[in-house]
Amino acid sequence: MEMEPSVASSATVSSNSKKQKEKKPKDQKKATAGVGGKGLTDPNKTPASGDNLGKGQSAGQKTEKKKGQPQPQQQIQKSKETKKEAGTGKAKPTNRPVEVNKKEDIFQAVLLADNFTSSIFGPNCPLRQEGLISLANRKFIDYTLEALSVSGVQEIFLYCSNDVEGIREHINDSKWSSLPNCSIHVIVSEDAISLGDAMRDLDGKGLIKNDFILLSAGVVTNMAMKPLLNIHREIMKADKGVVMTLLHRKMKSTHRSKPKNQSTAIVVNSNTHKIIAFDAKPTGKKLNIPLDGLQGEMDIYMDSVDTGIAVCSTSVPPLFSDNFDFTCMNDFIRGIIINEEILGNSIYLHRLVSGYACRVVDFDTFQGVCCDILQRWTYPVAPDMPFGSNPNENLYNMHKNFVYKAANVKTAAGSEIGKSVMIGTNTAISKGVKINASVLGNNCKISPDVTITESHIGNNVTIGMGCSFSRCILTDGTIWDDSAPQIGKLIMNGEVHPIQPPIEGAEDTDSEQGTDFDEIDDDASDEEPGVCGLQDVDFNTFSSEVMESLSRGFRQNVATENLVLEINSSKFAYNMTFKEVTIGISKAVLNIPLKIHPEFYEEFTPRIQWEKMKEVIIKLKTLLAHYITTSESQMDMIQALEEYANDNIHFRPMLMKALHLLYDEDILPEEAILRWHMSPSLYEAGGELRVMVKQLIDWLETPDSDSDE
Repeated sequence: MEMEPSVASSATVSSNSKKQKEKKPKDQKKATAGVGGKGLTDPNKTPASGDNLGKGQSAGQKTEKKKGQPQPQQQIQKSKETKKEAGTGKAKPTNRPVEVNKKEDIFQAVLLADNFTSSIFGPNCPLRQEGLISLANRKFIDYTLEALSVSGVQEIFLYCSNDVEGIREHINDSKWSSLPNCSIHVIVSEDAISLGDAMRDLDGKGLIKNDFILLSAGVVTNMAMKPLLNIHREIMKADKGVVMTLLHRKMKSTHRSKPKNQSTAIVVNSNTHKIIAFDAKPTGKKLNIPLDGLQGEMDIYMDSVDTGIAVCSTSVPPLFSDNFDFTCMNDFIRGIIINEEILGNSIYLHRLVSGYACRVVDFDTFQGVCCDILQRWTYPVAPDMPFGSNPNENLYNMHKNFVYKAANVKTAAGSEIGKSVMIGTNTAISKGVKINASVLGNNCKISPDVTITESHIGNNVTIGMGCSFSRCILTDGTIWDDSAPQIGKLIMNGEVHPIQPPIEGAEDTDSEQGTDFDEIDDDASDEEPGVCGLQDVDFNTFSSEVMESLSRGFRQNVATENLVLEINSSKFAYNMTFKEVTIGISKAVLNIPLKIHPEFYEEFTPRIQWEKMKEVIIKLKTLLAHYITTSESQMDMIQALEEYANDNIHFRPMLMKALHLLYDEDILPEEAILRWHMSPSLYEAGGELRVMVKQLIDWLETPDSDSDE
């Protein structure tokens, strides 16, 4: 099935150095294919049975329905520009009238090729141009340009400040330069360091004529854009002051495509969905809500994630121009909410009920979205579908277990290709190679006995014998023959860089809201993000009490029934969830030897350290069995052990022994350990820890008849 754009596009280029004379656009023929474009999803329409995202899969391929997911925040650095208004914390109203000429109602979009902060792979990563990063062997901007052109967008402003020539070359050498009814303008400003700078530049150039779609380069979506614009305009009929409609998704904290270090709390009017309060960095279990916003019923969302898509009114660029405090999206949202009575402006939230939209902001979301693409949750954006800058090149054939192979792929006998794997054309894989949840580019040569897990290999890469990669990125042309395991690394031009979370934009958390807000408890703590790394005061106090109870119980041989009573008493006193109780108990058990022996790691050899740790686990196994009773609690316990090992390097060699002991004592079943090992890690050392327990995993996967040893 070929996915053709309903409206094509021709690319023109403009920059700060060259101002082109603006041509009056001719009447454009409206696109009528589907919902704004062939194959795209209407966000207002709930899919009928048999018409879900898995549509188009090969016969016999089982498709599971997914719940909605939330999305990451844009994190943007403060602008270096200074004016007298900057730092006042008050937004300056704009009195510019907005006139819309219906004869020139051109469907416009702004695509940000840069994220204006550090690279999504960490502050020291040399990959600065986000739009040219390859995801599943296609460039980021190809995914967004495809969604916009197929949706019938007639004018796209591609804004960039890094690697401008690379962007221009990619546009000129692709189909984006020859589609007839949509113009793509490359807007260049090397001085822009924030979203605010970009919006002020666009306002100064007078490029925005109508309501427009604002996207980031890391957005992958199969949504039709026109219905989203219509939703915004319907809101404008009821509220003339609306300046933006944010597109969010519901997403569980454990979802593979959710950024692990970001969370958002949003309060909206239940009837209108106007945003009343917005907190990009909620802490603990309390949320501040302005008293003047308490009007009727409200919905509080703690599971909402930004998709990187927003529908903006024409007043948005002037608002950035008139308020230099607005440097990033969070500044803009907060400023509009605080000064709603002064400005008369408002922002609304639209939560997607169907379709797929997600923004890549770090390596976790990069890997998660890649798996979503390979497993066809983004259909018709899939590897075996013709789309992107050169849709007829490198077409892939789909095999079982979501394995995709291009032409002339050679896999030797004895190689193991696992689930969710993509292999480019003319790539040769030797005997003994193991690949799982990874993408390989074109013309790669993989030597014998190489292991590649959750990694992304570029084009023309050569890997020597016995090398191992976990959660790594190898850029185009890399030649690597170091057999030492590489975990969480970006290898570019022979240099190795650690993959780290990106630096978050400088956000002022002590806003004026704090003096006017009341605190309201959030009861939905079961879905609270990041509970494994929770820093809530109540949780820390609860954990301390559990630690005291268990260490005393271990030394004094206190009966399990009495310890359970003490722990439950603390649970109810601090209103802890079962998940928090499991995490608190698991970490307390591991800390008991250190509490009894303050010089534990210095005083004992590794063998004695494990004997002491084993003694505690054996003695408290009845208590652990009392609380670890469900599949959820089993995963919570394993994740607590993983986090403890991530934070305590001396415990890492004991992790496999601890898992094995808990398995032998019937506290953790085989299925839970294997499921954890296959799941993406939340922690920096997650890949390393999974490699360290590989011997146990291999043993568990061995059939019973062969596992006597």
